[in-house]
Amino acid sequence: MRFILASLLLSLTAFTAEPEFPLTEDSKPQPGVPKGALIKENYTAKEESLFPGTQREYQIYLPAGFDKTKPAAFMVFQDGVIYQAPVVFDNLIAKKDIPPLVGIFIKPGVVPAANDKALPRFNRSYEYDSVSPTYSRFLLDEFLPAIQKRHGIQLSSDPNHAAISGNSSGGICAFMVAWHRPDRFRRVFTGVGTYVGIHGADQLPVLVRKFEPKPLRVFLQSGTGDNNLYCGDWWMANQMMERSLTWAGYDVNHAWGEGGHNAKHASQIFPDVLRWLWRDWQTNIEVKANAKGESKWKGYEVVGEGEWVTQVQNSSDEFRGADQQIFSTQDGALYLLNRGGKLYRVKDHSLSEVKTKWSGIRAAAVTQNGNLRLAVSRAENHQNADRLVTINADGDQLGNPVIIKQGTLNDAPNMRSICCSSDGATYATDWSENMIFWSRADGTVGDLRNRFTGGWGPGPQPCLSPDQTQICVPVDMTG
Repeated sequence: MRFILASLLLSLTAFTAEPEFPLTEDSKPQPGVPKGALIKENYTAKEESLFPGTQREYQIYLPAGFDKTKPAAFMVFQDGVIYQAPVVFDNLIAKKDIPPLVGIFIKPGVVPAANDKALPRFNRSYEYDSVSPTYSRFLLDEFLPAIQKRHGIQLSSDPNHAAISGNSSGGICAFMVAWHRPDRFRRVFTGVGTYVGIHGADQLPVLVRKFEPKPLRVFLQSGTGDNNLYCGDWWMANQMMERSLTWAGYDVNHAWGEGGHNAKHASQIFPDVLRWLWRDWQTNIEVKANAKGESKWKGYEVVGEGEWVTQVQNSSDEFRGADQQIFSTQDGALYLLNRGGKLYRVKDHSLSEVKTKWSGIRAAAVTQNGNLRLAVSRAENHQNADRLVTINADGDQLGNPVIIKQGTLNDAPNMRSICCSSDGATYATDWSENMIFWSRADGTVGDLRNRFTGGWGPGPQPCLSPDQTQICVPVDMTG
């Protein structure tokens, strides 16, 4: 019996053994191929960093004959040097299969131990597994500018010249950087990507289907022996991602195998992955969203197929900040109210200020007949918006202002946001009190007390239900 049982166990072990993934010649040093240089350094984040106090090792690969005076195409890797990338770069650059890339290999941050009785804090999952834009901001706004300055190199600002990659949690990290910043990265390779429920990445297959396709080229790798843990099934999650990306119209490819949760299979296919990611780089390097026109994203039924149209471009500080409002009228014009209280009109791709005798406009909305209603102040300091004014598209005042009387809980009404109903009424939220003021078409005014004590939520813009019987306002219930 013991002999039979032992034989059975040996047979099962042999049956479930992971296959070998031998490297191809492209991943091995070749005679006569010029070799790039590797620079190894450490980076310590400052206190104002998104990851303050973290220390991380990084290496930079500079291709043979690298010219520091010209912006270079580049590829970023999480977890340091993986996939035999420097050797593969040497071989494929020599064959002109890929551009002369700068490789940037970054390890996750570590906060050193505070003393000899403490342990270091390893930041890997916090940085890599999050679906927030925090790591992309760290990478693009802090780390890459710092190493460019330190090493005297120029990285291309063209997103078609930038790729990013990673394995496991580094893979989801790479995808999220490109997802949040397709204006800087458009080529992505993820090996055994962690698209599972650690910090919300299990929602990505659904989000990919709901968002307009981004201009990304994505290659996914996983295998039947990948992780299957409390937070999800990596093998199935990667397939779901590939199906969602395909459904949404992305330029996507994949390699499935029988490997486990490691970099063996990804390393074997890495040279061909690079060829696919950088194909046509010498003649046509632009990566576009839904280039084949095969997207099933339903948003096209609303916004129409094709590129977004830029209405107007303006880099002025007047249009920066969280307090801006934007709305449209029946004639197709757009209106922008900036944080300084100035109202602008966008029509036929041109921007012009709407001149009125009222300054310090605090809120604006469109009336039922296409005019504009403004919440303004009579005080010179424009601190308290206590009256409603109606103007036409040219800024001419229509009728008399409606003065909002003091509320029972408010000594100085200060309207923050307003909306208009189909019967001519206006509803306004107060800046500091939990109050809703109203003005009816017949000129009567009043207020409603908010029964919640937690205060308004962020940006308390009121809106009416479709049948105009309810007014909705976000409320902060945490107070």
